[in-house]
Amino acid sequence: MFKEVKPEVTDFIEQSRKQRNERRDAKARALSAVIIQKNWRSFVVRRNVIRGFRSEFDFKILEGNGVKLTQLIPATELLRYVKYLKFHYNSKLDYKRFLVLIRYIVNSVDTGDFKPSIPSDSKVLNIFLSFLLIHTNCCQWSLIQDEKLKPAMSRLATTFLQHLVQKSLFEHLNAVLQKGLTRYTPALTKVSLTGIFTIAMRPLIYEKFPQKLVISFTRNILTVPGFILHINSMMNEAYDIIVNERLCSKIIMTLYDSSEEFNILLSKLDGSYVLCLIANLIQLSLLETDILASHCTEFCIVLSKSMHYLGTYVGSKKSNLCSWHPILGWFAQSLDNSLQSAMSFVTSQLRLLWNGRMVRLLFADLYAQAELNLPELSTSDGRSSSTGHHSTNKTCTSQHGPGTPSKAEKLAVLGLLPPISRTGGSRSAGSDIDGYGHRVRHGLSNFLRQISNSSAYRARFRNKREITNNYIPNLSTGRSDSPGPSDLPKSLKAVCMLYCFTSGSLKEIRSAILAGLSLGDLLPRMWRLISCCGSVRDWAHVIMNSQSVYHLEPHESHLMQIFASATSNLLSILDDAELFELKKSFTIDELCSMGSFFNHLIYESVIMVPDPNQLKLWSPSCKDDNKLNKTNESVAMYDKNNNPAVQSNSSSTVMPNLFTICLRLLSVIYERDSRHLFTPPDFWLISNLKVSAFLADLRKPKPHATFLLKHIPHIIPHKERVILFRDFVREDKASLGIHTRTNWLTDDGPVGAVITVHRNRIVEDGYQQLANLTSSQLRMKIRVQFVNEMGLDEVGIDLDGVFKEFLEETLRRVFDPSLNLFRVTNDQRLYPSPTSHLQESHLQLFEFLGKMLAKAVYECIVVDVPFANFFLTQLLGREKAGCYSFLDELATLDKELYKSLSYIKW
Repeated sequence: MFKEVKPEVTDFIEQSRKQRNERRDAKARALSAVIIQKNWRSFVVRRNVIRGFRSEFDFKILEGNGVKLTQLIPATELLRYVKYLKFHYNSKLDYKRFLVLIRYIVNSVDTGDFKPSIPSDSKVLNIFLSFLLIHTNCCQWSLIQDEKLKPAMSRLATTFLQHLVQKSLFEHLNAVLQKGLTRYTPALTKVSLTGIFTIAMRPLIYEKFPQKLVISFTRNILTVPGFILHINSMMNEAYDIIVNERLCSKIIMTLYDSSEEFNILLSKLDGSYVLCLIANLIQLSLLETDILASHCTEFCIVLSKSMHYLGTYVGSKKSNLCSWHPILGWFAQSLDNSLQSAMSFVTSQLRLLWNGRMVRLLFADLYAQAELNLPELSTSDGRSSSTGHHSTNKTCTSQHGPGTPSKAEKLAVLGLLPPISRTGGSRSAGSDIDGYGHRVRHGLSNFLRQISNSSAYRARFRNKREITNNYIPNLSTGRSDSPGPSDLPKSLKAVCMLYCFTSGSLKEIRSAILAGLSLGDLLPRMWRLISCCGSVRDWAHVIMNSQSVYHLEPHESHLMQIFASATSNLLSILDDAELFELKKSFTIDELCSMGSFFNHLIYESVIMVPDPNQLKLWSPSCKDDNKLNKTNESVAMYDKNNNPAVQSNSSSTVMPNLFTICLRLLSVIYERDSRHLFTPPDFWLISNLKVSAFLADLRKPKPHATFLLKHIPHIIPHKERVILFRDFVREDKASLGIHTRTNWLTDDGPVGAVITVHRNRIVEDGYQQLANLTSSQLRMKIRVQFVNEMGLDEVGIDLDGVFKEFLEETLRRVFDPSLNLFRVTNDQRLYPSPTSHLQESHLQLFEFLGKMLAKAVYECIVVDVPFANFFLTQLLGREKAGCYSFLDELATLDKELYKSLSYIKW
């Protein structure tokens, strides 16, 4: 029925089946590949995720083989890393991680990261503090009914407290205080702060203030910014604890006696925390004022060393290694950001050091001396009659009674010193001094008694005429039995040393410090003490001794330095009415006495040294500022890293030296006398200076004469200075071939230029032909040919008379306000016009004008140029001097504005 299948058909069917099988196998392989790839990708992703989890876990939790204990992460973030570890836990690979996680959790529980600003954390903190307070004071245990158990329980509490100290109790309290007080507003409550202070004090009280605990307490508690300020305002019990336990006295004496430990403590602290320590010690001393009587020297030395340590990091200029500090200026250490918010509290504490009460307490022995009281004011001749700055007449003055206002209080009404309260809730400064001034410190009284009993002192004031002539200093050079500056009491020198280092380290508030010392009658008392203490030659030796090393121990140079600095600052602030009419601070006779004393002191100091240029070597005005700052930084880094003891005896200080300060004060007094004459004729001349010998030394030249002429030219008469200047000009002209023996009456000398000037274009022609001449050409003769209005040359021979006419006419036209280069004040004084830039080439015209003025001075031609004082000060470069006061110069520009500012100044 069926025919036989052909072979071709069979082959076709077989081939189709094979192709179908191949397609099925290919599809199966493709599906298998997809499944394999899917599972492989899933495996790779899971493996990478697990590796990422483990890597992040290791990075956050592990640090090598240990645990990060300093940077604990929040618990919510820690939970996420626990989930990572749980995601694919391998008992073999993750066993070590699991152990580290357990240790990490235990450490985090033990450490605790409290935030006192959060109410919940504050409650927890109070619970912990209550626990510690109860367990460290067995008297609060109601269990103890039997008196026999109290000694054993007390030892148990003491043992527990010792265990806490061994487990870094003070360090943990420091961490809590830093978090709670380094803020704009304190986050710690009164309860928390009371508990912390009580717990911190108990180890000291129980162990009777051992050195190790006192150092630890100082390092961890007193370095917290504003700590004493906050406990004083929040805790009523703090005052009783501090006074009863004599906390400040014991801390100061421990730091003073253990000098090496104190130096190590300073080296381990950053500069900002040393500043916080100083601020807390200052306020602590005001709470326990007895320390300022019984341990004044030790207190000042400890604070001075701390200030000196800060001074090694203070720079005068910006650099890449410095950061800006709001109190210290450019500082060689970075400022902790957390301290920025609390720096206002530290500043408030530091201001207490130059507060009126603190100053009177520290200088109590100076205020307590009747011999140094203010002299009575005399109204007969408009001057202050003084009993003499050397006088020690006790009958003329007496101690202030309890109800009698002192001279300082009377002067306070005039505007310098706020009235000193004698009534009220707090004790006044006067009562503090009356309480212990004579009881403890007798050094200054004995010193003044020795001076008054010395034969040299009695010989100086044998008659009343010498006493009234009180501005002649003691210039004796021979030996005498009178005590000198080195015999001053150590306590007074220590107080002055403290203020020297304070004003040198706290650069940004230096003016405020000196102003605080200028209030009342402190500076006049200092001056009366200095003037009767030795001769000018004795104080010159003090300046010489202060050059070799900046003393880290109380020295007589500190008294002179703080007096000269504060007086210079005060005289720069006071205007003429306050100084000469109201007679604030110093009398006229005292100003004369100071001027004569420092005039002779500078002169004696210069002639005593081989090279007077070394006297100003370390002055900030010199060009060695950068070297000095680098030296300070290197010394500070060496002390910090290599030598923990801060025992530098080098002059690593940015403060000017004593000679520079005294020279500045002399300049201030001389400038005040130049503006408002209050000294007699020839007052500034040195009596034992021979002018002929001095001029001979200048011609050689000798360095002493050159130095004196540069810095204090007023010691020789003005006429001699004019002659000396003309001699210098004559020598300079001789070097140019002018005014030689053969041509001084002829016209054959060298000529710098021959110019032709039209009468109607004098300024323009002179500027075009003379502006580009060199200095040598300008110093030579300049011949002028005038051209009249008709264009014809004027007949005449120029033997300097025509040039003088040209010079005078040029200056008259240039200074004419219509040219808009200069303006005039109300009293017809000239100053540069603020709109002079509208004039074409105004800067070149100013330069040309300066050359013409210099030519007039060089040729000794007197021209009438009434410059305003403020502009003349700028022209002479005196605005950079320390005696410059812009407010005093303002009166020469706008008197009404000056009166208004003076009215609101106080």
